[in-house]
Amino acid sequence: MRGLAFVAAVSACAANVATAFYIPSMGPRTFSAGERVPLNVNRVFSEHVPLPFAYYDLPFVCKPTTVHRPWLNIGEVLRGDRIASSDYELLMGVNSTCKVLCTTQLTADANEDAGNFVAQDYLVEWIVDKLPGATVLYRHGGSDSKTKEKTYETGFRIGDYDKSNGRAFLNNHVSMDILYERSGTGRRVVGFEVHPRSIENASGDCPNLDDPEAARLVVGERKSITITYSYSVNWIEDTTVHWSHRWDRYLSTANAQVHWYAIFNSAIIILLLSGVVAVILMRMLNRDVTMFNEEEFREDIEETSGWKLLHGDVFRAPAAGGLLAPLLGTTVQVMYTFIATIALGIVGILSPSYRGGLLTTGIVVFLLMGCAAGYYSSHLYKTWGGTNWFKNSVMTAMLVPVALLAVELVLNMFLWYRASSAAMPLSTILLLFALWLLIELPLTLLGGWLGFRRPPYSEPVRTNAIPRPVPPQPTFLRPVPSILLAGALPFAVIFIELFFVLKSIWQDAFYYEYGFTIIVGLILSLTVCETTIIMVWLSLNSGQHKWWWRAFTYGASSSVYIFAYSVVFYFTRLRAGMPGVAGGFVPTLTFFVHSLLISAAYALCTGSMGFFAAYFFVRRIYRMVKLS
Repeated sequence: MRGLAFVAAVSACAANVATAFYIPSMGPRTFSAGERVPLNVNRVFSEHVPLPFAYYDLPFVCKPTTVHRPWLNIGEVLRGDRIASSDYELLMGVNSTCKVLCTTQLTADANEDAGNFVAQDYLVEWIVDKLPGATVLYRHGGSDSKTKEKTYETGFRIGDYDKSNGRAFLNNHVSMDILYERSGTGRRVVGFEVHPRSIENASGDCPNLDDPEAARLVVGERKSITITYSYSVNWIEDTTVHWSHRWDRYLSTANAQVHWYAIFNSAIIILLLSGVVAVILMRMLNRDVTMFNEEEFREDIEETSGWKLLHGDVFRAPAAGGLLAPLLGTTVQVMYTFIATIALGIVGILSPSYRGGLLTTGIVVFLLMGCAAGYYSSHLYKTWGGTNWFKNSVMTAMLVPVALLAVELVLNMFLWYRASSAAMPLSTILLLFALWLLIELPLTLLGGWLGFRRPPYSEPVRTNAIPRPVPPQPTFLRPVPSILLAGALPFAVIFIELFFVLKSIWQDAFYYEYGFTIIVGLILSLTVCETTIIMVWLSLNSGQHKWWWRAFTYGASSSVYIFAYSVVFYFTRLRAGMPGVAGGFVPTLTFFVHSLLISAAYALCTGSMGFFAAYFFVRRIYRMVKLS
């Protein structure tokens, strides 16, 4: 009960911290009446096809004569942002019934491309004062079902697709409602709502917006057409939204009860299971240790098998220790990166208005944590008898980054071929390499030198010269069954929260629920550690003294379920196999490669948790035994 109360208290505190330190923007910008408010275009993206494109790369949109592109941080580039200026004229407080942006001639190919983008539900992302253009949604809120709350969905439809007859209608007129609040003599933008409309218009003038029966603009046919793009601007003073809370409508969620339900169910189940397992393990271990330490029972114990008889082999250096040590050092680096990034998010530093902030912060923290990777890797490497700390440190610095870069470069070639904005420019690749060479590698070498200077871990028992043979293992401890068994419980803890994370990654939904994330992370950490300890103890009890790699594998085993869940998510939530300009092989490859990398990163984190928890457990139980 104390444990349950503690988790409940942590849950409440984390949720309150997430709210109390909510910092929704980096700094207000005040506009004077009549001052021009820049509208930047960014990209188009789809909830069904994981392949974004730069807005001005589309062959059927209006492009200004001169395009100004602001500086983008590395996170913005990696997430596919390509922000650029536009010719839309927005003057603070000045309404515009209708203005013509441009009239353009579409070739047959461009017409067909427009139809494909519409058919695959692509959305357009524009930006005004760091706020993305949004589609307005209403949902029921509070206990009164008649009360409706306004929420925003990022982006607006590039067009509408009629599945009944296979016709695509391109939106060529947008009505923009820009909400503002007064601040002294100036005004601040607090909302950016976009209402697109499809109107057949090639006249070069504004269409009749009052005609509800106006013909819609059909695209997707193999013929040349002329399109006139137009827009309207309506400035609305909104006294219900303050600038400091202008992101609330983007971040509001109707699923808070789902999060809490999943969290408390997982906490109760895990705590009850932990109590039962702890009682069983402690009673059995205490009984075994007591009998082994009693001289009159030792002869009977030595005639049996079990973990007691492995004292001369349990701390034997692992096979391929020169690989396991760098791998564990890197896993610590990844785990610390996740912890630090989530901690920064929960105190509100990673604001959604800081575009690309999550990725940028994660990369910076990962580079700085190279010192921790080198330290832990070298310390374990020395404990297992290694002598070349420099080689081990270089391998630690290269193991994961080089593998990740190799996979991304192969994928990048396909993205370049498709001209997707998700493709990394050559300058970004060179920048990432320079950051690794100038920051992570030196810090890893420094950490490796410091870790190797420390004395190795002192094991509680001596290791025999001749290893004990491993007896046949029961079925449930063989590699495949044991991995599936060990990963089931951790996955059961996170699978609901995992849905929201995948939705954020693949369907461009804002994920700002760091309070829920840290609560689920604490429960997951407890579950991974306990599950790994149980599986390692069962292995030792069956005579398996080669537990080092097993401990890491057991901790990482739930990543198998995460990848399987990603496959289910692909077939149930995405339609990336759709034919056309944005569908087919490349987006499918993008999804599965990135899902595999996400599962691998998760495996590194949980694998290190399981390993160090099992290492502490094994050292503890053998320290309790009196050996002659």
